[in-house]
Amino acid sequence: MSLLITTLATVLLGVPAMLLHECGHIAMAMLCGVKIKKVGISRMGFFTVREAGSRWANLFVSFAGPAANIVLSFVLRDVAPTFAYVNLIAGLFNLLPIPNSDGSRILGLLAPARTGSGHMRPARIVGHPAAH
Repeated sequence: MSLLITTLATVLLGVPAMLLHECGHIAMAMLCGVKIKKVGISRMGFFTVREAGSRWANLFVSFAGPAANIVLSFVLRDVAPTFAYVNLIAGLFNLLPIPNSDGSRILGLLAPARTGSGHMRPARIVGHPAAH
């Protein structure tokens, strides 16, 4: 029974961790002057839709969510160790380059893209909202 309660508590701590993750994206978007269009929840979790910013703004906004979780994990490690652990896992998981993740957006913004002539140019996500 104790394992079930611990597991349930850990899962429930994921909700505020996800909200704080989105707050990281929103705060950075505001700092970068990128307009937020929508904040919501779907079957995949909370998400933020924003206008496309510059390449650097998109990079900072994409990284801000996982960074918020990772910073919280260190700040709260002595006060709320389980919540700190949930935030660390959430932040690291969101950095993985899986489809529609912050990690895939960050990688796409950092990786060079090929032009039709075979020349390299910086990657740019045009009109791609930071939604996940």
